[in-house]
Amino acid sequence: MKMRKLILATVLLCMAAVSASAQTPSIPPVPIPRPPGPPLGGLCTDLAIVGWNGSRSPPGERLAANEVAIYFQVRNNGPRTYNAPDDNKQWISLILVTPSGDQQIGVNVLPGDSPGGPVSLARGASWRGHVRATLPAGVTRAGAAAARVQLNYAPASGSWSPPIDCNTDNNRLGVNFR
Repeated sequence: MKMRKLILATVLLCMAAVSASAQTPSIPPVPIPRPPGPPLGGLCTDLAIVGWNGSRSPPGERLAANEVAIYFQVRNNGPRTYNAPDDNKQWISLILVTPSGDQQIGVNVLPGDSPGGPVSLARGASWRGHVRATLPAGVTRAGAAAARVQLNYAPASGSWSPPIDCNTDNNRLGVNFR
């Protein structure tokens, strides 16, 4: 009789444990964060300054003592082709960093060889060009403070909207004059 009671008690305890575990709410799994990717499912371009080189002999006339020239390469690192209605929607600036603030000393529209009209840059393709600029009075190549090349887009107007840029950190690059 004692053995029957013991077996019955064990069965009841097991049934209670199964019933209790069936009623316990399940804990949702912790989501694993995904690495950052392009916004909006890859609907972006990423024009990036990927290279530069200072020069004393750009195309055209030799540089004067107070002039500088920087060759640059801009590549579309994004998953989407960059399109603009004309070559005045994107440009490279040569910026001189001075104690009184940043000073734009040179500009080159992209692409530099465009005859006007719509422009595009496919994924992985590049534009190359150079910016030639005159240094402000009292600034020499050797004595120039920090400088950078910077990619710029025209502000939105009419039917134009600047592109969604996947990575704006690569739109500026420090340079030095030789």
